Amino acid sequence: MWHARVFGGLAVLALGIVVIFFSRQLPYHSDYGPGPGFLPTWIGYVLAACAVVVTAQQLRAANNKETFFQRRTRMAVKVLVIIVTTFLLFPVLGFSVGFGLFICAAMRLMGGHRWATCGVAAIGTAVSIHFLFGHWLGIPLPTGLVGW
Repeated sequence: MWHARVFGGLAVLALGIVVIFFSRQLPYHSDYGPGPGFLPTWIGYVLAACAVVVTAQQLRAANNKETFFQRRTRMAVKVLVIIVTTFLLFPVLGFSVGFGLFICAAMRLMGGHRWATCGVAAIGTAVSIHFLFGHWLGIPLPTGLVGW
């Protein structure tokens, strides 16, 4: 896990630097106070600072002989793959159906629930999101080829 913590810290540091870079392209001040670049700039600074602290602590740690991929690390990688796949399928499936399938896959992977339970949760999630955001709140969500 030591390697994973170091790599994770470096990845968050890179994310913080990217957030700082892009948020500095927005106006920091406006006529009425802080501009649209104020909050993301400071979020980037805090992300980078926390990543430096965590990475430095891990680099000073004596126990760096641990294996990189442990059981929980493998699960985290699988969840990341599910998230990326879901976002790639949003244009095809639409937000409601895509997120419902994400719930199904995540429940099966992390909780080990039965397929029937995962399917009911997926259908309930898709229908709830579609009607809550699409009809009740009037927020347009990506529909994809499915139309949902």
